[in-house]
Amino acid sequence: MIEGNLNRLHFGDLLQWFQMGGVSGRLVLKNRRGERRLDFIEGRVCYASSTIPEERLATWLTKRSLIPIGELRRILAASMLRHALFTDLLVEEGRVSEDELRTSLTDLAEAITSRILIAPEISFEFIPNHPVLDILGLSLNVEPSQLLMEAARRSDEENLGQADRRSYDLAFTGDAFEDLFWTVIREGLTADESIDGVQLSRLHDLVRDIVSTIAEWLSSSPGLVPLPAGQINGLVGADSDEGSFSLSGKPHAAWNQMVLACTVRGRSGSGPKTLAELETIAADLDLWEEMLGSGFLNRPEAPRLDGLTRQVVSHWSQTAAAAAPHLGVEPETASLAVHLVTVPTDLVLWVLATLPVPHPRLRISLVEQLSRRVGSRLAHLADFPSVIRRVLDPRSPTPLGVCLDLGRKCLATATTWPSTVPDEDKALQRVASVTALDLAAAAAREVAETFEEEPIPE
Repeated sequence: MIEGNLNRLHFGDLLQWFQMGGVSGRLVLKNRRGERRLDFIEGRVCYASSTIPEERLATWLTKRSLIPIGELRRILAASMLRHALFTDLLVEEGRVSEDELRTSLTDLAEAITSRILIAPEISFEFIPNHPVLDILGLSLNVEPSQLLMEAARRSDEENLGQADRRSYDLAFTGDAFEDLFWTVIREGLTADESIDGVQLSRLHDLVRDIVSTIAEWLSSSPGLVPLPAGQINGLVGADSDEGSFSLSGKPHAAWNQMVLACTVRGRSGSGPKTLAELETIAADLDLWEEMLGSGFLNRPEAPRLDGLTRQVVSHWSQTAAAAAPHLGVEPETASLAVHLVTVPTDLVLWVLATLPVPHPRLRISLVEQLSRRVGSRLAHLADFPSVIRRVLDPRSPTPLGVCLDLGRKCLATATTWPSTVPDEDKALQRVASVTALDLAAAAAREVAETFEEEPIPE
């Protein structure tokens, strides 16, 4: 494998070297916006893809108006659930010809190349002999020199004008892992807790195992999460005479339907913001049966964790919805956000159930650090609406984030769920007045007082 940084090697020189050497394999280019890939066969570009939402093939096809956006969303969602090639399904269903698809792919490759030429801080790795012919249903046949000429023209004309999306890199290797480990140690161990070198080494290995388990799964995920057995049973037993299911109280199912709903970015660039909107799109997609029957999305039963998450979603949705009107937030949006925010933490807790951490405070620190990174990364991959992404990765306060945090503080298990606002009390006053914040908090507490006493799952 060859790797490096484009600050030291010009991208054009790299492509020309591939062409002259007649190499075959996959070139992966990464920066903080995402990952782009160019596949080569004997020095010629045969495929291009990207994890950046506006550079994905399905979204690119909407610009050419070849296929209605609803059809694109359905086909792409089906490819994700079936582990099938999106290009194959497009051609099989007769929605686009191979020539039209090849033209769109070439256009996308030129756009990706032009953006790489002007993007800062890009690292690359080349994976020789990557089996591109075995995994791709459609191939281009473009010389890198031709690609570069068109990309250079575009890069002179192009004004990206796009917000720089920040997203955690979940590779967690080298310095990135060490930074995470020592952050967790500082937060998770008090001055009174002394550990020797052997214990520290064991903790280091344990945290690496936990992080590796999560990162390995996420690296191959399009944003979908495994469904707890209880939610699957509840959905299978639901009344589906008209093909509709209720997502209330089913956070993982809501998350996956949100991923499918956001697979293709429309001209508005936004996705659903309420459970009702999400249920409508889910009914139109009509992929419930495939989702519930996908073995890779089934999660073994974890009664205590599933019971805790179910109880929290129910109570938190009510307290956040009560606070919402005082902060200018739709209660239905607050409820959807609660369903989504609980999922990354639930995933981390699920991993920790199989890899137990001996120190309680260390466990709390791991949950907070990892769930935020998992939530941010998955929401970025799935292209969730900005208002939701900013709650899952709260680097600045938002009305929705404050609303959820006030509702969270009313929960008996509040410390389990990471805050949805930065740890700056003064910053909250940039979102709402002290009076509005007090009224919102009081409304959330009033609702919480009506909850029946229920045992907290251990």
